[in-house]
Amino acid sequence: MIGALVLASVLHQAPKAFVENPPAPAEEGIQFQAALEVGGQALPSGTGANAMDVFGVAFPRLGVKGGEEFEFELGAPLRVRLLDQEPLQLEQDYGGRLRRQDWDERSDFAQLLRHLRIGRDDGRVQLRAGSFSTYSLGAGWLVNRYHNRISPDYHPAGANVVAYLGPTRVELFASDVLALRLFAAEVRLDLGRVLSDQDTAFDRFLLSVDVAHDFGKAGGETPALSAASVGFQAGVVKKDTLQLWLQAAAGARADTLVESVPDYGAALGLVVRGQPKEMVDLTGRLEARRQGGRFRFGFFGAGYELARFSGVGLSEQPLAEELLPGTFSGYGEFAASVSPFGPEDLELTASASGEYFVSTGRVDADAMLQAHLPGGKTVAELRVILTDLTVHPRYSAALAVRHRFLPSVYGLVTAGREHFPQAEGHLRHGFTAGLGLGVDFQR
Repeated sequence: MIGALVLASVLHQAPKAFVENPPAPAEEGIQFQAALEVGGQALPSGTGANAMDVFGVAFPRLGVKGGEEFEFELGAPLRVRLLDQEPLQLEQDYGGRLRRQDWDERSDFAQLLRHLRIGRDDGRVQLRAGSFSTYSLGAGWLVNRYHNRISPDYHPAGANVVAYLGPTRVELFASDVLALRLFAAEVRLDLGRVLSDQDTAFDRFLLSVDVAHDFGKAGGETPALSAASVGFQAGVVKKDTLQLWLQAAAGARADTLVESVPDYGAALGLVVRGQPKEMVDLTGRLEARRQGGRFRFGFFGAGYELARFSGVGLSEQPLAEELLPGTFSGYGEFAASVSPFGPEDLELTASASGEYFVSTGRVDADAMLQAHLPGGKTVAELRVILTDLTVHPRYSAALAVRHRFLPSVYGLVTAGREHFPQAEGHLRHGFTAGLGLGVDFQR
């Protein structure tokens, strides 16, 4: 889809600690896909008076899928400035027209990789690369619902590798494969497989260690940040239609040692997953947290690529230096998916999270919705990220609607609110909208 408001078609996944996925049926043969979208987009300049500029957009894509083991897609939106409200900006663009901010650092060239998948979801090794919209590392105590392309002038490709080695699961994540940015890892040990040879004990008692470090050297330079956590999860109920997990975690900053500031926290909660009807999947999570200082759970969250410049609002301290009073908080998360029986049925994927801090009254929230309307011709995608709604509010939103008029022809409408990091460290906001037409085919 067109421009920075493109929303990846991402299914929010409950942490694999809570899910046992049955093997998917194998697909044979190789499929080729190609698409071209053209249209227009209004986008703030992001500098100076933040005037609205108009761009013509061409977005070619080419993809290959080889069954359940391999898939990739290449392509990138090319934005050509048609109307410039700040004449100096026109002189800075490549060739006088191609928007410079889309290609002005090494990481931007990774946007050519839209998606890469090697290995099956139920295999022993899996690799994913490209954009990440709601990525969580393990249970999400450090990296939770992270979005690596929320900044309109920064277009990295991230990568995620998962490997199963006996009773151990190792997961590695990089938000940007071409620069020194966010790197995270989790090692999770299945205690049931270590201490027992009974199948009933497998995948029920999980011990995990997470670490994450952001060098802050791409997409704008920001203070480095490190954090670590240790967590335990116990499967109390594991049935075909219902699962109940209890979990506890402790975490701390790994790069600040200030005696007067308690840069650590602890959490206790539960996760419930149910499948009340065929094709319906529901997951809920509730957690009580004690945290403060320069540490909080879900540090690298949905709006982190903005918070690393200004933790809240537009011109406050960066998240790495933001002090949170010692406080209790309540965190909740909900995810639902409805799979259709046929093309005339609704297909829905939705998830939302929220946290309330008791001592300050601060509220953070994040929601994602993707709906394939009955008939299969219309797809709508919405992402809203809300930060500190009570004192220094900041919200980001992106909406995209695609309607197929003919088997190979569809129209696009996009709209949203963007934030542009500035050289001096604060954020500038503006609204954007786009309209386009696309053609695609596969064989």
